Amino acid sequence: MERRVQGDNTKKIIWLIIWFSVFLMGADGGDLNGEERGKLLKQQKQLSTRIETLKREQEFLVFQRTMYASDSKYIIINSSAKTGRLKYKNRVLKDFHIKLVSGRASRLTRGALTLTQKIEGAKGSKLLVFNKSLVLQGKNAPSAKIEAGMPRFSLSKKDFRSVYYAIEPGAKVYIIF
Repeated sequence: MERRVQGDNTKKIIWLIIWFSVFLMGADGGDLNGEERGKLLKQQKQLSTRIETLKREQEFLVFQRTMYASDSKYIIINSSAKTGRLKYKNRVLKDFHIKLVSGRASRLTRGALTLTQKIEGAKGSKLLVFNKSLVLQGKNAPSAKIEAGMPRFSLSKKDFRSVYYAIEPGAKVYIIF
């Protein structure tokens, strides 16, 4: 009886060795040929692009959750679609279109900016300045000294008035490309 149990164990051990050797044959650490290496590099590039996309989406969702919790109004600007949204919690208060007036949109950074200045000029013309990185203005913008090359987005007069009076200094804007 003992001999039979030992024989079964021996067979199990032999089968395990054969099974592991089949899996370990591919793990010889040999060099990859050019085609396989190219495929792996392409796959790595695709995965790193996907990781970056997921990180940006996560950052945006964290921003929205923070704004929901802080109980304040905020703006989301999609510079590629040339649209914007004024939001409160999860509600859209106002949709508007934007137009690049001056500066370079390439200077914009993705992510959150804070409203640092509300400038009011002559004849009721106004500006919203975000972190010295972005300016929102209506059709008749005041001639304020703003850093050269700073992106300026223009809104219709009606839309700009709504946005200007809805948000206070310290409000956030989130830029999406």
